[in-house]
Amino acid sequence: MSKLTQYQTFITVFEKGSITKAAAVLNLSVPAISKQLVQLEERLQVQLFHRSHKKLEISAAGKLFYPKCKEILLSIYQAEEELLSNQEAISGIISITLSKALCRSRVFDALSGFVNINPLIKFDIRFSDELEDLYDKDIDFSFRLGQPTDSNSVVAMPLFETQLIACATPNYIQEHGIPKSFSKLGNAKLILISELNPAGQLKAFLNKKNFDYTNSVSHSTNDIEAVFQLTSAGLGIGLMLDVSIQNELDSGDFISVLADSNLPRKRLYLLSKKSQWQTKKQRVFKKYIRKTLAELNM
Repeated sequence: MSKLTQYQTFITVFEKGSITKAAAVLNLSVPAISKQLVQLEERLQVQLFHRSHKKLEISAAGKLFYPKCKEILLSIYQAEEELLSNQEAISGIISITLSKALCRSRVFDALSGFVNINPLIKFDIRFSDELEDLYDKDIDFSFRLGQPTDSNSVVAMPLFETQLIACATPNYIQEHGIPKSFSKLGNAKLILISELNPAGQLKAFLNKKNFDYTNSVSHSTNDIEAVFQLTSAGLGIGLMLDVSIQNELDSGDFISVLADSNLPRKRLYLLSKKSQWQTKKQRVFKKYIRKTLAELNM
């Protein structure tokens, strides 16, 4: 029998002045109520009630214990109500991690739209190309490219498919010509990430295309944002996700080249903790992201 149950029994008997009446209120039998009182007195080593066959009287110790006991239960009930209120509120912080390859994507349009609807929400966003542990880092959601590994603790919700695009500025294409293939770039050259994942899709794709890493690379960088800046500056052909350069393609600032090369595709997923106790803001966020990103990428 928990202490809180015994406290509630003591308070009810005190306020009703009768074990029988307390039993009716708590929907328990009279013997069960009497047993709880005895166990509480034995644990506290003090007599809380004076009992006789005619009536029940509160002892001096009982009178002293009652207000403190009442205060303890009241504080617990208030804490529970506050917790439940917070669970159902669409406010506070939502922590998110995502690959830097998505820093210019429509993910941020969706985040902006969510805040417009729920102005009490604040995002805590961190960029990482590592698959971080949502539980260990206390992260609510993770936007990840590519099929995540199976996990019993994480739910992966598919959003939409992305593709790498080879692109350059109109001036660069005019000056260096349109490349025919990745093995025959002509005067044009690629801007590459300096350390390609040896087991990654792009490395395998370029190897299959007999790409010349020595003579066909203009510049290299360790940052995907630098690929965008170098491409914008007319320093080569950049390889970037379609979702991150759609505005530039639509405006004509970038021109897609080698479009028939079937560059690697990846699906974007929203990862979240597998739990039946998600807060309302987390449930609403997942539903909004799935609907909004589907509409933005139709």
